[in-house]
Amino acid sequence: MFSAEFLRFLGYEAGADHIRGYHNELLHGLLQTEAYARAVIRGGSTYVRLTEMDRRVGVRMARQARLDGVHPLRLTTVVAEGALRQQVGGPDVMRAQLEHLLGLGTERPEQIEIRVMPFAAGAHPAPGGPFQILSFPSLRLPDLVWQEVLTSTDIIDQSTRVADYSVTFEEARERALSSAESLALIRWIAKEMR
Repeated sequence: MFSAEFLRFLGYEAGADHIRGYHNELLHGLLQTEAYARAVIRGGSTYVRLTEMDRRVGVRMARQARLDGVHPLRLTTVVAEGALRQQVGGPDVMRAQLEHLLGLGTERPEQIEIRVMPFAAGAHPAPGGPFQILSFPSLRLPDLVWQEVLTSTDIIDQSTRVADYSVTFEEARERALSSAESLALIRWIAKEMR
């Protein structure tokens, strides 16, 4: 059901202690509600069989266990404003998804940082597709990048390329709204969907 490369990524994700990600069209999988995840999987993947739907959604929901427990994963995400306005699953699903983000960002600000890249930011350092930078608790394990696009997935572990992604992410994070401003915008967009 999953590619070998994606299974490798899941192993890395399970061992990471911090993930930094930029998402331009969809929200980070670890922050998705079940209804949003189902709409993403149903609507975005022409190769997914209907018989796989429940299992794929189940895997995505199970991955979210990393946000809880004794050593919860830290997550820093920069999300484009368009991803918040795209009505994945319709307005009710999207409103519930935005309220879920608000809850996570408000209740766990030291663990989950959500920043929005507003339309008003114009051109910024991360205009391409989504990517994630995974960091590990052991200094012996260097950071790596996961990139997933329409026709391919890639684990990038070359230090110079990873450094480029890290610098790009930090510059994008700095240009994005602050956490408080981001949560205020998410709250506003959620109200617009009523």
